[in-house]
Amino acid sequence: MMRSGFIRGKTGVQTVYDVFAVAPLGAGVVDTTPGSTLVTGYFTGQELKNMLEFFLVDNPAHPGEYFPRASGMKIRYDLSRPKFDVVTAIELGDLDRGYKSIDITGKDEHLFSLTCPLMLGTILVAIPKYTKGKLPLVAKNKDGQPLKSRVEALDDPRNDTPDLLPPGGTMDKDSVATMTGKGAVREIKEWQAIMDHLRRLPVKRKGDLPVIPVDERANEVRAIKVG
Repeated sequence: MMRSGFIRGKTGVQTVYDVFAVAPLGAGVVDTTPGSTLVTGYFTGQELKNMLEFFLVDNPAHPGEYFPRASGMKIRYDLSRPKFDVVTAIELGDLDRGYKSIDITGKDEHLFSLTCPLMLGTILVAIPKYTKGKLPLVAKNKDGQPLKSRVEALDDPRNDTPDLLPPGGTMDKDSVATMTGKGAVREIKEWQAIMDHLRRLPVKRKGDLPVIPVDERANEVRAIKVG
C-alpha cells in the first residue's frame, strides 16, 4: 500500500524522512507510533484470486488507485470477463527463480503466506463483507486455523465515498510480523522494512550510500492484461 501525492526530488538522495513518507499511514497493534505494521496470513490460491478480483474492480473516482501490486506474484487478467472472474492465472516466484502457476479453482487447499501492512490487512479480511459473500476468504495461520479477527458489518464504502477506508475490527496479534532486539519483541513497520532493504543494497566504496538498481526487475511486467 503506497500513498499518493509524490513530488519528484532533485538530488536523487533518499533521506530517512523520504523512506518514511513512502508508507507513513496507519499504526501498529501494540506499537502505536506512525506507520502500519506488517501482518501475515495464509490463504488458498482461490482466496488470493478473490483478493485480486476485488481490487481489479476499478473506482471511477480514482482510476487505477486500487490496482493490485504485489512482489513475488505474476497475474493474468481479462477485463472482458464477468465481474469477479477476470483473473485467469496466478504465478508465484520471481525473475531469478522463475514463476510457477498455482491452482485458483478451489480444488487445491494448499496455503500461501501473504504479508501486507495492517491497514491493508483490515481491508482484505473485510472483502467478503464488501462483496456480500461473493468473494469469500478467511485469513489463517500456517496450520490452517482461522485467525481470531472480527470485522464489523459494513457495506462497500465506495458506494458513497471515493476513499476506501478500513473498517473497524480487531486483528489477531499472532499474525503480526515481529523481530527480536535487545531482549524485546518489536513489530516491524512497513517503512522500516523498506529502509532495511535499502540498507542492505551493495555500495561501491566504503562510506558511500547504497544505489537503488534500475535493471530488468524494475521493468518487469507482473500484471499481464489479456483479451
